[in-house]
Amino acid sequence: MDFGIRDKPALVVGGSKGIGFEVARQLAAEGCRVAVMARTKTDVDTAVARIRADGGTALGIAADVTNPEQIGDAVRTVTDEYGPPLIVIGQARHQHPGDFADIDDLDAYRASFEAYTMSQIHLLRAVLPAMQAAGWGRFVHIGSATAKEPAGKIHHAVANTTRPSTVGLLKTVSDEYAQYGITVNTVAPGWIETDNSLTYLRNHAGVATEEDRRQFLLGQGVRAGRMGKPHEIASLITYLCSEPAGYITGAWIEVDGGLHRSAF
Repeated sequence: MDFGIRDKPALVVGGSKGIGFEVARQLAAEGCRVAVMARTKTDVDTAVARIRADGGTALGIAADVTNPEQIGDAVRTVTDEYGPPLIVIGQARHQHPGDFADIDDLDAYRASFEAYTMSQIHLLRAVLPAMQAAGWGRFVHIGSATAKEPAGKIHHAVANTTRPSTVGLLKTVSDEYAQYGITVNTVAPGWIETDNSLTYLRNHAGVATEEDRRQFLLGQGVRAGRMGKPHEIASLITYLCSEPAGYITGAWIEVDGGLHRSAF
């Protein structure tokens, strides 16, 4: 299938590792001119080199998505090199584990809201005007399945509280901008085999081996009995960025190996 996005400028936040890198790699393979953005320059440089080695077009930007000034600078860099980014992948990472009774510093909730929701507000404000002017745009947020169904067993009261606000934001923006040919969707991964997830399982759940992970995930209700692979999530995200996906907007799509039990 021709995704119809050759030469489209794309900005992938968190594109140096894990799911973000797989998205950047797949978009480049579709002919997009990709900008990889993450906080650590060495990781960004490595990701860009790998994409270029595969024949893709890529540049790197070291920036923090929670900093509106750095977001603005990143968007201007992409615009100067490729034109305004019409495909944008947004995500943020923030962890403050603990049950409700464990959280004494209430600023933890504010910091989480800043990381998860305000970062996407800043990003949207920076990229939507050019998408609207072009009459075409794709914004895909990499969220978490816990925004819809909080996972109490992994002790994330802060994230369970603040993640849903991002979903509400993106649904609202999708409603307002659909008339301009802009789609806004959320992909919600479950347990995915990334360095971050493997470290969390090892340090907080004592789960280290493949068999330990299988038993843990089955106990959590993951019917597939395994962690997802980053490319399995990235393939859906890449499709949502395509021309054929233009009638999908405002969607919340779980990719979680059967963890979520609702039929809808």
